[in-house]
Amino acid sequence: MGSGDGWTVCALGHRHWGLFGAAGVLIIESDRVILQHRAPWTHEGGSWGIPGGARDAGETAVQAALREAHEEAGLDEADIEPVGLYIADHGCWSYTTVVARPRRPLYPSAANAESVSVEWVPVAEVDDLVLHGGFASAWPKLQRVPAPLRLLLGPGAADEKLLADVAANGLAASRLPDGLDAGSLHRLLALPELVEDSDHAAALVAEAEPGRQILVVLDPAMLLSLS
Repeated sequence: MGSGDGWTVCALGHRHWGLFGAAGVLIIESDRVILQHRAPWTHEGGSWGIPGGARDAGETAVQAALREAHEEAGLDEADIEPVGLYIADHGCWSYTTVVARPRRPLYPSAANAESVSVEWVPVAEVDDLVLHGGFASAWPKLQRVPAPLRLLLGPGAADEKLLADVAANGLAASRLPDGLDAGSLHRLLALPELVEDSDHAAALVAEAEPGRQILVVLDPAMLLSLS
């Protein structure tokens, strides 16, 4: 896996950090978010944004964002539940915000020299900060996080390659069935769970914990259409 560190120019003529694109993680819990106060020497130093950086070659957006959360904020990826992706597409370059929730209490800190601090910030106070340009443009669409998605798949939908793609990149929000909410995100993430048949799926739905969305897919063609 080659390093993605370096400057590049996108199809729109903008200069960006990240030879293979970049990604960061926005962790939201109720009425607060984890933000990074960027060190003065960094790009747009002194501004506030989210832990993130260049994607390495072959690295998914989620892998890159969780790696950066560990490197910059001292957070363990096992403590973070990715919910969906918001993608700022510049043609041949993109920045992906991985929107996530904490699985358990998180205590972020400035883990390397790229940060002055990394801390919980009340949502109501975010607009009062000097925000990094990229984060400022995305922030209005990132404040409402949809409920996490639980994806139940029947045996016929268990194609190995397709499952790997869904696990890495999620489902297209624009193709989701009616009744599912993606907020302003472009893709919803969920680790596929296999069920034996429709009766097994129905039992799991009946026992599901509140605060989650559930999608049952028994037909592989349907899963392909959502990916």
